[in-house]
Amino acid sequence: MKYVLVLLISLLPAMIANPSYAQKEFTISGVMQHSHLEGGCWYVQAKQQKYELNASPEILQTCNVEGRMLTLRVRQAPMMKSICMMGIVVEVIDVLDTVFHPHNPPVFDKNINGIVHKTKAGCWYISASDKRHYELQAPIPKKFMRVGARYNRMSKVIPGSEGNCNMDGVITIGPFEPVIKSKDDSFH
Repeated sequence: MKYVLVLLISLLPAMIANPSYAQKEFTISGVMQHSHLEGGCWYVQAKQQKYELNASPEILQTCNVEGRMLTLRVRQAPMMKSICMMGIVVEVIDVLDTVFHPHNPPVFDKNINGIVHKTKAGCWYISASDKRHYELQAPIPKKFMRVGARYNRMSKVIPGSEGNCNMDGVITIGPFEPVIKSKDDSFH
């Protein structure tokens, strides 16, 4: 035990002086949620991740409104734990925005040829011949919900950052979208 303590004390000055140990700032965008666990816990739901906020009372008063959309500049607080344990504890540096603005991602047409798959988390996607994975955006027509089915058609694709499954792109198929057939469309 003494050896571990001595080692930690001897490494402390090097850790403080080395900038690689500095906490990096990053931006999160999400919706403020409230849970009734442990007497009430607040967290930001940002895509697939939850964040608990550590901030001044003034900042928390601005943020702690259920359903409020937030964009925050934060840094991870690695030595902090919370009673709620709902997500990663972050220190709020700045509230950048409390409203999401309209966003129109770029859409392009691409002929995609591949096989339909489903992740353990329930994401339907196409493993394409170009070695990329394209998420199928909900609502997915039933004819595309068959694992192992061939998919070969002209598709409307948006960037993968717009999806929920962290893939290379997202295929959008609207309910009123006319069928855009490629020369060898596998689904008729």
